[in-house]
Amino acid sequence: MTNPPSNDRAGVALVTGAGQRVGRAIAVGLAAQGYDVAVHYNSSAKGADETAQEIADLGRRAATLRCDLTMAETSGGLIERARDALGPVNVLINSASLFDKDNLHDLNTESWSRLIKVNLAAPIFLMQALARQDPLPAPAAIINLLDTQMASASPERFSYFCGKFGLEGATRLAASSLAPKRITVNAIAPGLVLPSGQSEETFQRRQQLTPLGEGLSTDDIVAGVHYLIGARHVTGHTLVIDSGQKLLGFGNMPAATER
Repeated sequence: MTNPPSNDRAGVALVTGAGQRVGRAIAVGLAAQGYDVAVHYNSSAKGADETAQEIADLGRRAATLRCDLTMAETSGGLIERARDALGPVNVLINSASLFDKDNLHDLNTESWSRLIKVNLAAPIFLMQALARQDPLPAPAAIINLLDTQMASASPERFSYFCGKFGLEGATRLAASSLAPKRITVNAIAPGLVLPSGQSEETFQRRQQLTPLGEGLSTDDIVAGVHYLIGARHVTGHTLVIDSGQKLLGFGNMPAATER
């Protein structure tokens, strides 16, 4: 799905996992700032179409692009597809993640490979593909979504957190590598943003356990995205947005994977 072109755009953004939850909020938030948006999804086709419609309602163009990120070796092709549909991509948001549980005792090569490909390999190849565009739209910005609970990671999400730790390191390495091309590379580590499988009452109670005593909304994450895109002298940084959740010891808060 691609909408007709319009003028005065800020650029083109590709947002992975944009068919639902935080990814959708970021995609719509970027459209509100003047970006045309490539909406990546895997199984959330209906959600991706709804995201695209919200973007169109804001007067921006949207292209929905399906890709299974477990095929990490082909994920970089999303940049070329987005470019063909909307033009050169100057913002990449790696939001898609898998949150499956496993631990060191029961993980297997299949579960490990699946999570590492989606949570680490695919974002790396997407960063590479953005930087390889010719001509490269500069300045450009890449933002990777991490997890505030990396500060007290649960061993019951072994592969998930290994992927996120790897992506944190890849963010810093890519920031150094891509700086000469005027591409900033940063990360956002969100806390609890959206309920996942629990009642609204339980979710709000968990949010109130944070040091600031109040919860986040997707607007807070979108604001962080806007800041990092515009902060041209910030790179290799992780912006933690969690109401102070990372200050708490292990076990005192649920994992941010519920975002």
